[in-house]
Amino acid sequence: MTRFLTAVCLAALLWPAPALSQAPGAHAWVDSSSYLIGDWIRVHVDITHPKGARLTPVVGDTVNGFQVIGRTPLAPEGDTTTSTEFVLARYDSGRAIIPPLTFAYLMPGDSSPRTLSSNALMVSVRRLDVDTTLAIKDVKPPLSIPLSLAELALYAGIAVVIALLAWLLYRLWKKRRQKASGEIYVPPKRPAHLIAYEELAMLKEKKLWQQGLVKQYYSEATEIFRRYLENRYTLQALEETTDEILAGLQKLRMTPDLLHSVEGILRRADLVKFAKHQPGIPEHEEILTVITTLIDRTKIVEMTPAAHPESAGAEHVGA
Repeated sequence: MTRFLTAVCLAALLWPAPALSQAPGAHAWVDSSSYLIGDWIRVHVDITHPKGARLTPVVGDTVNGFQVIGRTPLAPEGDTTTSTEFVLARYDSGRAIIPPLTFAYLMPGDSSPRTLSSNALMVSVRRLDVDTTLAIKDVKPPLSIPLSLAELALYAGIAVVIALLAWLLYRLWKKRRQKASGEIYVPPKRPAHLIAYEELAMLKEKKLWQQGLVKQYYSEATEIFRRYLENRYTLQALEETTDEILAGLQKLRMTPDLLHSVEGILRRADLVKFAKHQPGIPEHEEILTVITTLIDRTKIVEMTPAAHPESAGAEHVGA
């Protein structure tokens, strides 16, 4: 009998007992116990729960003075374990306790929620050490944001528009000032064509293009021609562009062939002065000839009463 009882006791001790289910709970930990104000504090949580449980964190925007920055999704690690991570921040210095983080869970077929909580954690939050002997400066240097091509094009377009408007306003202001001050164009006492002939002869004597001064040669030649047009037709040809001069002559009804010749002279000079065009020697010699011919065809010729009594005081304007 004694042997039988002993055998029964041994069998009971050696017989495998049913596995006990682990109690629901959560274990939390942090990467460090010391942080600066505003640092992100990552709280790792491993949750143990019954099989089939559906978990829901019960955590607000703040917990005991800690700001909840974010949380990673619940990640099942097995049938009864799940992990997650909270990101907290604190904006006050000193030792502080991260309170237990609570989770609610429901079991299949059960409508009554249950809860489980993690352990509390102690952390230290300190201020940034400041050396008061040094000058105050930014914690980080200012960021430089590069401009895109679209922005550069926009700014360039704005600059061009502003420059154009400024030029137009200046021209308008200048014209109004001339009118307000009573500045009226006064033609020279001598005929315009005689002045032009003398200036062309002086230019020819300078021999500028022969010395390699091509740009200066064309500038002076067209300046003489522009001055002639200004004196002859009461235009502001010395200040106007080629297009403005042509528009003014067209309004005065200059014949198309003369207008074409004038345009040819002015355009060629513009190419030399502004586009670095290099004409040949025949063109150097031709420009004075063409200018002289245009002056001959457009000058005012005073007719004497004896020669032409019917046209006394008439003008040959060529336009």
